[in-house]
Amino acid sequence: MYKNKSKLIPKLIIGLPVVSVLLTILFISFGTIFTIKQTFKKELVQTEKNFFKNLKFTTKKRINITYNIIEALYKSNPNDKNKTLKLIQSVMDKLRWPDNGYIFIFDSKGNTIYHINHKYIGQNRWNVVRDGQKIVQLIIKSALKHPDGTFVEYAAYFPNGKSMEKISYVKYFKPLDMIIGTGIYLNSLNKDLIAKKNKQKQLLNSLIKTIVIVSLISMIITLVIMYILSDIVNRIFKVYDNALQKEKHKLFLQANYDNLTGLCNRECFMQKLKDIYYEANRKKEKFAVLFIDIDYFKQINDSDGHKVGDKVLKILADRLKSSVRRSDIVSRFGGDEFLIILKGVHSVEDVALYAQRILANIKREIVVNNKKYYLSGSIGISMYPENGEDLDKLIVYADVAMYKSKKDGKDRFNFYNSEFTKKAENFITLKDDILRALKKGEFEIYFQPQFDKNEYLYGSEVLVRWHHPVKGFLYPESFIPSAIEMGLIDKIDLFVFESAVKQYKEWYLKGYYPGVMSWNVTMYQLQKKEFLQQVKNIIQKYEIDPKILNLEITEESIMNDPETSIKMLNEIKKLGISISIDDFGTGYSSLAYLKKLPIDKIKIDQSFISDIPYNRDDVIITKAIINLGKNLDLLTVAEGVKNKIQRQFVIDKGCDFIQGEYYSMPICAEEFEEKYLRTY
Repeated sequence: MYKNKSKLIPKLIIGLPVVSVLLTILFISFGTIFTIKQTFKKELVQTEKNFFKNLKFTTKKRINITYNIIEALYKSNPNDKNKTLKLIQSVMDKLRWPDNGYIFIFDSKGNTIYHINHKYIGQNRWNVVRDGQKIVQLIIKSALKHPDGTFVEYAAYFPNGKSMEKISYVKYFKPLDMIIGTGIYLNSLNKDLIAKKNKQKQLLNSLIKTIVIVSLISMIITLVIMYILSDIVNRIFKVYDNALQKEKHKLFLQANYDNLTGLCNRECFMQKLKDIYYEANRKKEKFAVLFIDIDYFKQINDSDGHKVGDKVLKILADRLKSSVRRSDIVSRFGGDEFLIILKGVHSVEDVALYAQRILANIKREIVVNNKKYYLSGSIGISMYPENGEDLDKLIVYADVAMYKSKKDGKDRFNFYNSEFTKKAENFITLKDDILRALKKGEFEIYFQPQFDKNEYLYGSEVLVRWHHPVKGFLYPESFIPSAIEMGLIDKIDLFVFESAVKQYKEWYLKGYYPGVMSWNVTMYQLQKKEFLQQVKNIIQKYEIDPKILNLEITEESIMNDPETSIKMLNEIKKLGISISIDDFGTGYSSLAYLKKLPIDKIKIDQSFISDIPYNRDDVIITKAIINLGKNLDLLTVAEGVKNKIQRQFVIDKGCDFIQGEYYSMPICAEEFEEKYLRTY
């Protein structure tokens, strides 16, 4: 339908003037001067109508095309607004419209998101006035009042600086808070009308003298010229139409396929999964969903950079495609995760053969820049209809099975079965519960005091507890590991940190001295770009001295990526915050890295303290850690001290601070204040 309309456009553009000229000639030939004048008046009115009719058609069409493009870009990046805005600006720069037309985009506050004149991009034009009229406010308010599209007439400046009325068609794209508009200056109509009047005068003079001769000549010349122009315009529109179709195809590829590998992206995969589900349901067939995670891929990015990592991903993508049939779907789901749909499989044995082939192809040697790499894969598999008909859960089940492959030693595959169902459902429910708990304030911070060897209060470690509306009082071990796996731990950690800083500030304002505040951070949170700024913002918000803050990170987290850890911890150290290694002795840390880390304390893991003095190995290890701390000029904290014997042991060996139930279990803020601040 679109192509048929595009073919009619040049014919209409050329045809209407031809018809007008021929009609005019006929009236001149068989009418009087009076009749000719009346005809000219009607022609001027018709020109004005055609102008506004063409204005409505062209401006609406421009806006609708632009709206569809923006909607496609938004759906391809729903969670990354900045990236979507950059794509929109890039695409808008590439689009070309007839008659020097262009698109402008504002947000509802008057900020210029896009303009053909780039100097306006980023400017707030809310208060721009033309002839006493706040035109940007008028445009935005009209679009918000009529989100499906409306025309707005307002004063504008023509490029030569003269004031000129302008009509724009505007439409509101709510997901990105965008007002999209395009318009035309009304001087175009004035020019057309003036040109028509001049032409009429010339025709009147000529027709009075030689009406018959001029009529014949005009008819012939007009037909020839219009035929030539029609052919030229038709060719121009064909070129434009071809370019537009190519651009639409390019945008389709960007919205549905991964830019790096060319594989189906997440959106495309979900649509393919639905199509295959309906086909399998109709044909009574089975299909399998394979969730593939590339083992050890992160080390390549960290050691050799993302460019090398991207080349490796392209090679892996080609290998995955060659491992299955052309009718099967291979998708890059994100990072180093891939999903495959195997259509029309007959049994788990069939799927197992494909999984073995995939694992073998992943393990083959990869050479990039003359360097050899050896990887493996962990695969989780769910089956339709054995694992149900909920397509989202089929992906979750495959993901759960993939994690089992990881835990079993990697380089293998696992099928999801009913034994995992309860675990998967609990996992999904827990994620929803955590998000709800953060919104409704179900988490509460607890404080466990720390004392020096003279039994003076040194500070406290901040911990979190969950008042679950159904399950009751929950300890961290029942939800923190899952929160880490879900990628929600940073939200919990940030809540704990801000709540504790706020509480400490309140204590200081009361005249209490609660000492050093220690809080736990995972490597996941530490590596997030916004983490450092979040810490700065909270310190500034509550005007707290960073010297009373102590960040605790586990030894295991540090040793997962020591180089990144050193870099990030140095940035924390610059703020004046002290740093402790938590659970020291459990993470197989290298002494070479330990010397490089900007740390102040090491916390002896409670697993070494719990059996002192009866376990000879624990006694030796604890003494060694305390001596190591002394030699490296680091303070030591004994965690999990339960009785007087253990306290005396670590004090005698030179430990600086003690934490554990010998003094107190973690307690709420009110009880901490009552026991340790009002009486100390």
